Amino acid sequence: MNVYKKIMNVITAIENIVLILSLVLVVVLTFGNVVARYVFKHSWGFTEEIVIAVFVLLSLLAAGVAARKPGGLVSLGLLADNVGWTARKVLHVFSTIACVFYSLLLAYEGWGRMMVDQTLSPILHIPKIIFWSFVLIGGISLALHFVENCILFCLENPVKKDGEEGKA
Repeated sequence: MNVYKKIMNVITAIENIVLILSLVLVVVLTFGNVVARYVFKHSWGFTEEIVIAVFVLLSLLAAGVAARKPGGLVSLGLLADNVGWTARKVLHVFSTIACVFYSLLLAYEGWGRMMVDQTLSPILHIPKIIFWSFVLIGGISLALHFVENCILFCLENPVKKDGEEGKA
């Protein structure tokens, strides 16, 4: 587990750098486009292509990083909050299996689109394979972080954070 956690810490650090750079890129392009449109009365047409593609990367990587921590993503704890610790672990494992399946399906679809879509983007004439790779990267990131979350949850002590013991 220690090796996996160290690897995931490195991956998360890289993801955080990519997230920061992506967000800065989106803000700079969007702000520049607004200035160009209102000051020079001419819009930058290419910004839409880049911003949409980078938003896909941002949203999937950010969801992956959020999935790393318990409670990082929105979840409905109606059932899990009212059962014992062992049942909660079982529900968490089943939930993780479903999330990993979805994430890998997302990655598979991204890979499939990369293999099939050999066209260029309409304005910048960049291969769309680059944009589809963001879906592949995001799906892999989600799957890795869901697995990490599940492992940490299952190794967790059944004592709740507020000091109360979990239902046995």
